[in-house]
Amino acid sequence: MQRYVSSVSTKGQVTLPAELRKSVGIEPGDKVVIEVEDGEIVVRRSAKSWRDSYRSIPAVEHPVTLEEMTEIAADEHAADWANGTEDN
Repeated sequence: MQRYVSSVSTKGQVTLPAELRKSVGIEPGDKVVIEVEDGEIVVRRSAKSWRDSYRSIPAVEHPVTLEEMTEIAADEHAADWANGTEDN
């Protein structure tokens, strides 16, 4: 187990060392969960919510009409059916 030491500021704040944050994927602005387990403080990276991912996927290069989407879906459905991979 890796061990890190940090100080508590006069405001009660603790800085998570950069190596620790990097090793568990904590980035600036991320949320952490702080729990007490058997008298010890446990800090965990919080699961990201859908709001954190909002607009993280770039927009399509060109807009697709409803008719085009319907045609694409129908083609994919037909291909799945032909290949025997269609979900029941």
